[in-house]
Amino acid sequence: MKQMRLKGHERRDRFLDAAAAIVIEQGVSAVTMDGVAARSGVNKALGYRYFCGRDDLLAALFDREVERHESRVEHEISRDASFEDWVRYGLRHWFRRMDESGELFLRLTSDKGPLAAKAAARRQADAAAWAQGLQRVFGIAERPAQHLAAFLVAGTAGALAVRNGQDDDDVIETITVSILAAAEALKARALADRKM
Repeated sequence: MKQMRLKGHERRDRFLDAAAAIVIEQGVSAVTMDGVAARSGVNKALGYRYFCGRDDLLAALFDREVERHESRVEHEISRDASFEDWVRYGLRHWFRRMDESGELFLRLTSDKGPLAAKAAARRQADAAAWAQGLQRVFGIAERPAQHLAAFLVAGTAGALAVRNGQDDDDVIETITVSILAAAEALKARALADRKM
């Protein structure tokens, strides 16, 4: 039986899939070009056509996972949804993401090695987007909005520690109410400060 020849993007995807499997099973530090080539059944030399080396491969895997996450968000929630809806959706989406590929995503975003800077930049970008929303919706000053947004991003990750998969709606409600109450309190404080 004749074996079909893979197209370039298929070989690249196969390399990424193999790297993902290694990350899930053994961690980011276990990924090597040799190991990925052996696992994917793609010649190592072909891997170097798509990736400069291990760090480039890991960066591409990270980018692919983030792109999948962002693509889903773009298609599943209306741009004109309320801030509260965005918080609830964001949390629900994060929990679903953890159920689907959580181990991979957590390992990639918590890496202290070659992906550390990329993961930190991603968290900062997420916090900046939430801060802009807080400023726009609640009229909160830039720095307090940044503080609350950083709390939201870190809190979402922390929610995974208390999550048991059975009371997700309760966890989402607790975090959503907390964020909205904090935003309203910061808004009230800013209004009081202006009156003084």
